[in-house]
Amino acid sequence: MSESSELPQPAREPIARTYLVWSLAATVLCFLPVGLVALYFGLRVNQANAEGRSEDAARSSIVARRWLVATAIVGVLIYALVAIVLAVLGAFST
Repeated sequence: MSESSELPQPAREPIARTYLVWSLAATVLCFLPVGLVALYFGLRVNQANAEGRSEDAARSSIVARRWLVATAIVGVLIYALVAIVLAVLGAFST
């Protein structure tokens, strides 16, 4: 065996949660404009995790989670408003 052969490095644990899957789901199912912001910050967390910048990853993770919650709330409010308008207009009456 030669001295230059290196052992494979173990996979590093992510520093902060990215919320990418949840952001993508909220973007598709709830409200696109706000969800895109959540996706953006999720991608920033992913990049900071890859580069080992723990402070940036933690900060962006918090912001991504806040935008994710905002996306879900806005989406639920819009769906509720649409349901109320349709009910007032008689769309659900028999």
